[in-house]
Amino acid sequence: MEKQIETRLRFTEALNRLMEEESLDRAKVSHLCDLAGLSRATFYDYFHDIFDVAVWYWDYLMEQSLYRMGLDQSCYEGHLRKFKLLLANKEFFVNAFKSTNYNSVCEHGGRTSKHHIIDQAERNAGRRLTDWELLEIEFYNTGAQYMTRNWVRGGMSRSAEEMTQLFQNFTPAFLVDMLEPSEASLEAPASSNRDA
Repeated sequence: MEKQIETRLRFTEALNRLMEEESLDRAKVSHLCDLAGLSRATFYDYFHDIFDVAVWYWDYLMEQSLYRMGLDQSCYEGHLRKFKLLLANKEFFVNAFKSTNYNSVCEHGGRTSKHHIIDQAERNAGRRLTDWELLEIEFYNTGAQYMTRNWVRGGMSRSAEEMTQLFQNFTPAFLVDMLEPSEASLEAPASSNRDA
């Protein structure tokens, strides 16, 4: 498992260097492999395409932050860690967020965040969400995706704390309550939802 993560991170670091020269949309797997010092066969053992590298790195960081909401982190904590991790990887994500296709980090992040929020809220509430709650989450998530994208593309000028407070202010109150970690989840060891 550790070797798999190390290999994926090696490709991620190479992609960071590659995006300094050309956009993610124009980047080539062969060039990425040359920068990483790894073979194309190794690349395809871990990723489907070059966009998958950026998406994997997003998920890798969000599994430490945003995807932990309702498990062992509150809405506020999950968002604060998310913004701090994005700031710590500013160059990578400013470049990665320039891509706007369906496979982009921004589009993937919006889809997976919404699914996580709904799944975890229903799990914590012990019931299915109502149509109205789902609609409120859809509005919230669309705005959150848009604002995250603008913040990243704008150079991340606002602090992680400011962005977190904005997100907290506009999260539906029922969702904040549903995503409070339960006592049982705080006592259980953390686990990852996506294979490394």
